[in-house]
Formats: sequence, C-alpha cells, structure tokens
Amino acid sequence: MDPVIGIFLIILPIILAFVLLVFLHKAADVTGVVVWFVTIVIAIIAFQTDITVTFTASLAGIVKSFPISLMVATSILMMTFMQETGALQRLIVFFKTLGGGSRPMQILMISFGLGLFLVGIGATPVSMLPPVMLALGFSPLVAVALPSIGYDPLTTFALLGVPAVVFTGEYSTWGATISLQEAGTVFAWFMPVVSLGIAISMLWIAGGRKLLFNREGIILASICGLTAGLMAIVCNFLLPLTTLTNVFAGAMVLLVLFIYNRVRGKAIIDRQILDDKDLAVESSMSLRRASIPWVVLVILSLVTNMIPQVFQFLFVDLAFPLSIGTYPAPINTRILWQAYTLMLLATIVSIPFLRADRAALKRTFTGFRKRAPRPVLAAAIFFAMAEVMNFSGWVLDSTGVWLNPTDLANGLDPSNNMIFLLASMTAGLGIIYPVLAPFLGLLAGFISGSETSAIAMFTKYHVETSTIIGANAVIVSASNGIGGGLASVLSPAKIQNAAAVIDEIGIEGQVIRYGLVVALLMTWATAILTMLQAFALTITIIIIVLIMIIVPVAVGIILLFSGRSQHNIH
Repeated sequence: MDPVIGIFLIILPIILAFVLLVFLHKAADVTGVVVWFVTIVIAIIAFQTDITVTFTASLAGIVKSFPISLMVATSILMMTFMQETGALQRLIVFFKTLGGGSRPMQILMISFGLGLFLVGIGATPVSMLPPVMLALGFSPLVAVALPSIGYDPLTTFALLGVPAVVFTGEYSTWGATISLQEAGTVFAWFMPVVSLGIAISMLWIAGGRKLLFNREGIILASICGLTAGLMAIVCNFLLPLTTLTNVFAGAMVLLVLFIYNRVRGKAIIDRQILDDKDLAVESSMSLRRASIPWVVLVILSLVTNMIPQVFQFLFVDLAFPLSIGTYPAPINTRILWQAYTLMLLATIVSIPFLRADRAALKRTFTGFRKRAPRPVLAAAIFFAMAEVMNFSGWVLDSTGVWLNPTDLANGLDPSNNMIFLLASMTAGLGIIYPVLAPFLGLLAGFISGSETSAIAMFTKYHVETSTIIGANAVIVSASNGIGGGLASVLSPAKIQNAAAVIDEIGIEGQVIRYGLVVALLMTWATAILTMLQAFALTITIIIIVLIMIIVPVAVGIILLFSGRSQHNIH
C-alpha cells in the first residue's frame, strides 16, 4: 500500500462523515451506516482484507458497543416510562426551583452538578434539562448549549463509567493489561483542569463576559470544577469506585453548593418561579415517588460496585465471554453487571410504585419503539467501523485462523493495516505526537457522538504510535478518550436531542459554533497535560509546554483588547 494513498483512503470515511453531518445535515445513524459501508469497501479492495474478517469484525464491534448502545436503549426506555407516568414532569418542576434566583448558582447547580449526577446514573441531561433552563429565563441557545456541554464535565465517567470500562478492554487488547481502577486513575488526573474549564465555560456561554468576569460566578465555577475533579481522583486513585465517579462527584458538587448557600444565608430553593401548570404537576405526585426509578438505580449501582464480593462475582466470575465465529478472542459481555441491566431492573421495579396502568405501559413501549432504534444504531455502528479499521489487512489461512499483517512472520504487507499505517506515518511527529491524540479523540467523538466510540476507534492506533516514539501509551490513549468526551458539546446527535425537546430544531449550528470554542480550548489544555505526562520531563518538553500555554493566552489577550477597541469605536 502506497503510504500517501493509504492515508487518504483512511481519512476519507472521516471526511465523508463530517460532510454528511455538518453540510448535508444527515442524522448520526444514517451517517454511521454510510461511513461503515465505505470503510468496509476500502478495507476489502484497497487494504486486501478478507471479506469474512470485515463482517465478523463488524459484528464483534457491535457486541463491544453493548455497554453504550444498550445503555442508550434502556435509558430511553426509563425516560419514556417516567414521562408517561408523570414522574419526569414532577422532577423537572423540582429542578426549576433550584438555585435561589442566582444566575451562576442556577447554571452550576443544574447544568453542572445535577447534570453530572444524572448522566452518572444513566439519565440524559440533554433530554431533561433544556426545558428547565428555558423556564428559568435562559435563551433557547443557552438552554440547549448548557446541558450539551454539561453532558459530562468528567468526560470518561458517564453512564456508570462505561467509557472507562470500554477503555480498559480496548487498551488491554492492544497494549498491556490494565485494571479498571488503573485506567480510571489515569483519566482522573486530567479531571481537575478539565472540569474547572467546563464550569467556567458554562458562565461564558450563558452570559458572555458579564458572567465570565462575575466574582460570584468565578468563585462558584472554581468550587464546582475543582470539587468534581478532586472527587474523580478520590474515586479512582484512593477508592475503587471508578464506575460511580460521576454519581459521587455530582452529589458532592450539589452538597458543596448547598453548604455555600447556607453559609451565606441564601435560599437554595425558590418556588416563586413556578406557574399554575407547574403547581398542578407538583400536586399530582410527590417528589419522593417520582424519584423512585433513580433511587432504585442508585441503590443497585452502589450494591454492584461498592461491595467487593458482588463486584467480583458479576464483573469477573460472571463475565459471560462471547465467541463470535473465528474472531481472535472472546468478548466479555458482563451482562449482569452492566448499567443497562441495572437500568432495566430499576424501571421494572418502579412500575408498581409509579402506579403505571396498562395504557401508560403501552404508551411507553410505543414511544420506545419510535425513539430508540436510531440512537442505538448510531451508537453501535461506529464500533463496527472501528473494528474494521483495527482488523484491516487481516486474512484467513487455510484452517480459518486470522493472520495479522503486522506480524512479519506471516509474510504479509504490514502497511495493509490502517492502524499500523497511521502509526508509522504519524510517528514522524516524534515528541509532538501526543498533542495530536486528544484532537483525534475530539474528531472521533464529534463524528460518532460518543467518547466510547472514539476510544474504540483509535486506542490501538495510539498504543502502536506511542510504542514507536517511546511515549507513555496509556496516557496518550487516555487523552484520546478525554477529547472524545469533550466532543459532547459538538455532537449533532446530543444537540439535536436537546433542541427537539424545546421545539428549537434548527439552532444546532449556532450551538456548535459556541461549543467549538470551548471544545478546542479544553482539548488544547488536555494536550498540554498529555505532553507533561507522556514523557520524562526534559528542557525540550518544558519549552514545548510553555509555548503551548503562551500561544492561546496571547491570542486571548489580543482578541480581548481588539473587542474593547471595537466597542469604543462604536
């Protein structure tokens, strides 16, 4: 394979996905199927991959997607059920009262702290919080953008830590074996900076410079960001609670904000904002009963993750490995431990408590069938694409054994493997290469709408390239995942979801333009942290890092004074 032609063919599906999503406004599932098919054709024709390998790898990728794709399905099922029983509306009314009238407090309590907690247990802030923010008086743009960027300020620990779990499996497959806590700890050291940056960016999105330079806002953003980031370190470095990181971090942020308000003598709840419709919803169901599905889910999550014997039994002993044809290794499904199973159980258990009748259940399943298939397909198909890339150039011998082209003993052309070709070409960047990793994750997260998909797409690539240049492979690979998580604010699927619930379809482009600034700045900060950790500190590394810090600061100062000059002129 000619390297130049090969690189072009590898990035062609990615360019195609970008065009379909941004310029042709195609849905994520349609885009995913198209780019998967194009990747299949390129792998078979140009990279000489055995056709059986491509389709078997695709099926394996779909199975690997279950922790995220089935989580999407059960999350939609629970949210639809809660909506049809009135529980969701009751919770939204309660959320509207939070914040005590302070704009920074409302933003950080609801979109940051509550958003952390919700996505931690598997709920979706982009479905729940836009109506709340709109009711609080924020513009449609802000009401959509804040839940999107707040989808997960801790990036990797959403949905009961599914991205961290998938990263553990992917990295252990292509690199050294790594435990879930070890993987979580690597991610956690990035989090104080990442979560702090996201908290501050929420102020800018919601109120521009006025809120960005608001004294109370900066104090609250710093408290929230650092609290969440430090809790990530506690839950991974000090305690084996990787899968519950978001739950504890979100709860701690809310607790700290409550204490802050009490110390300052301010109310945390303001019921004056409720209108007659809200009061009617409030009187129809108690808050305690409305929250039962989430309470049950939290209890199940705590039991299955905090009791070592239960975790060992479900995660390790009952891993339920699944073999797919001649695929090189079985895939551990861990069906009984997965968050999607816990969410399904929580939904079933809550049926009698929410007094769901047959009509409500029928409406739930009707809504589920309407809403779930396309998001589930979108979540799964990019895993299939990633596996095709990983196994491109592999062929079958006469006995049906898969032969790896990068194993020189097989006598195959190693450049027929897309990941090997990418690694060998970009290794020429040398010590600058780790800067690229989080931006590739950002790109993959934008295309697929999922950090987990970004991890599946590029982990092998980062492991191989890091090994070539002598960088810390787990640090570089983790930064790719964080970049994928930061893409939430750019994800067309998430933004469209948020816009749809407040009937504002069409503002996605505006949200992405705002989100792009935040995503690029935070990914750049992640790149700086990656450089500091990927190699032993030398004078050269320190100089590179200083340049990386100075450049955005200088650009920001220029833009700030340029804006003031324009303001004075007018």
